[in-house]
Amino acid sequence: MKKLGKYFFETIAIFIGILLSFSVDRCNRENQEIEDTKKSVLTLVKEIENNIKYCENHLFQLENMQTINKNITSSIKNNLKKNKLIKLHNSYPFGHSYDINGNLIYWNKEENYDNIYQWMITWWNTFAPEDIYFKSLVNSGNLVLIDDYEVSREIEAVYTTRKERVIVNLTLLKENSDKIRSWAEEKRNKSKEMVSREFVFNEMQDLKLRNLLNDRNYHIGLRVMSLKNYIKSLKNLKKLIEKNYK
Repeated sequence: MKKLGKYFFETIAIFIGILLSFSVDRCNRENQEIEDTKKSVLTLVKEIENNIKYCENHLFQLENMQTINKNITSSIKNNLKKNKLIKLHNSYPFGHSYDINGNLIYWNKEENYDNIYQWMITWWNTFAPEDIYFKSLVNSGNLVLIDDYEVSREIEAVYTTRKERVIVNLTLLKENSDKIRSWAEEKRNKSKEMVSREFVFNEMQDLKLRNLLNDRNYHIGLRVMSLKNYIKSLKNLKKLIEKNYK
């Protein structure tokens, strides 16, 4: 009987030990998940900082584009001349590309201006901020593990719905740009002889072109407005994360 009691208590002790072990392991896993989530959120701050810088450069370009287009529409007859466009873009650059190291290069050299009528009047600026760390948060499941609802909600809103507002206005400007490009190509193709785009934009102007260029002012303005709001959202999100996680 004593042996039976001894075995019983030993079994209970082993069982309790196993339960405690599982409990400790679970607690350790939960703590590790919390720590991993915190690291992921803080890593996201660097991506947000990069996006703020990117968006501010993008805004600079859009505001320059807006200034130039307003100059063009103030006197379409005079301000679509090549020398005038070059002068405007030298003062308010927005056409650009990136070198192999990712450095921004504005198109203000003579060779860039050889094809100025193929890009300057129809430029709409691709919008491509970073989202690698945000996608990592989503794919790893760490976004839903963020225990601060305000932070998780803002992260998702900034990277989805608020970003989408910027993209919607980009799409509208691109549609306008495509219409201007189509207008020019249609004029060229209907000519009895080969003509340059420079000739088309300066010698074949009509009401349709004037309307499209004035619409362009409106759509660039929407892009500027939505991007300014997006930059504010990025900055507010950065402050919120730093306040709650540092």
